[in-house]
Amino acid sequence: MQPSFPFLFSGGVPVLPQHQILARLFWMRWATIAGELLVLAGAHFWLQIALPLPALLALIGLQVLINAATWGRMRWVSPAGQGELFLQLLLDIAVLSALLFFSGGATNPFVSFYLPALAAGAATLAWPYALALALCALAAYSGLVYFYQPLHIHDQGQAMAYHLAGMWINFSISALLITWFVTRIAAAVRSRDGELALARERQLQSQRILALGTQAAGAAHALNTPLSTVAVIVGEIRRDMAGNAALAPYQEDLRVIEEQIAVCKAALESMRLDADAQADRTAALGPWLATLIDGWRLRHPAVPLAADLRWEGAAAGQLQDLSQILLTLLDNAAHAIKARNADGEVRLSLAADDSAAAKAGRKTAIIRVADNGCGIAPELLARLGRMPVDSRSGGQGIGLMLAFAAAAHMGGRLQLRSAPGAGTVAELQFPVS
Repeated sequence: MQPSFPFLFSGGVPVLPQHQILARLFWMRWATIAGELLVLAGAHFWLQIALPLPALLALIGLQVLINAATWGRMRWVSPAGQGELFLQLLLDIAVLSALLFFSGGATNPFVSFYLPALAAGAATLAWPYALALALCALAAYSGLVYFYQPLHIHDQGQAMAYHLAGMWINFSISALLITWFVTRIAAAVRSRDGELALARERQLQSQRILALGTQAAGAAHALNTPLSTVAVIVGEIRRDMAGNAALAPYQEDLRVIEEQIAVCKAALESMRLDADAQADRTAALGPWLATLIDGWRLRHPAVPLAADLRWEGAAAGQLQDLSQILLTLLDNAAHAIKARNADGEVRLSLAADDSAAAKAGRKTAIIRVADNGCGIAPELLARLGRMPVDSRSGGQGIGLMLAFAAAAHMGGRLQLRSAPGAGTVAELQFPVS
């Protein structure tokens, strides 16, 4: 079966993680073959060394066939096990031993070509396989000390110079191959560790959000009865005030209490909506934001809010997440203005994203919520949205934790910028249709 997945190289090496080690062995073998051909050409044409070219070229052709089989193996989904990787490296050592047998054995300056294969085995195999591979290489090297076809060099006076030059070339190639392979393996390990750490962090954050959601559901259930009781008491007070002129000045306070009770009941009612149906619904972004702002103004009638919703033609889904984020940001901005005890204003704007993501074909909206309140201290700003924190307004930072999680859930990003005394800007980027 041929899997349909993208390829990393034009030759067809798959990107799947289970083939990364095979891919590195594949390219290291090609580098070795290229080095062997260059050395063979130099020894034959430049140094005029008599070599059994048919046998050596046949062995290099065998390496090419092994690499072709490796390329075909990487087109399958199932990963290569330790035994298969051990066999691949053992074949490399066997072919190299045969090449050395026909070209001077242990006297060949390229005998340390065993080292890249051993380094690859030590980096990728379990210790029993790595030990077995090292013993096989040691046995082959020991055998080549006694069994080999000697090299016939016409210029015996330059034999030592040739040998030293070959050792230098061998060291250079081996060092480059080992460094390349080990650094790539180390980079893959670091990348995997980073992904595991990120996965653990996301899991812990999901557990926190789930716990907070459970607590919110319990709080909503617990608040329903007290709110109903307060509503009944307010209704009785209003009836008692109907014929009492002395209580007339409190009519406005009573009206405010009734409005706040209505807001609380509406919030509890919205929590009972079907979350999946709400998440799947799509609405025009501008009108939906206008409705959200009108509802928010009922909760904070004393806080001025200027809205710029001139961007038209965008529609958004996952409205439940978007509503939770924006209400949290607007509430925080209102609290910041009240804490400053001065004239202030909350500003909300909607605009299209003209960054690289938008140029790549992804339609993205940016909603900014800004205030000219008291601002946020740098040490507190670094922790907001990532962990519960105590703030001067008495909050715990849980709303922002939920907002950051909701932004990530809807494929967006939430950023906060602030300086003490200079206000705060919250910027939400998210995909739209």
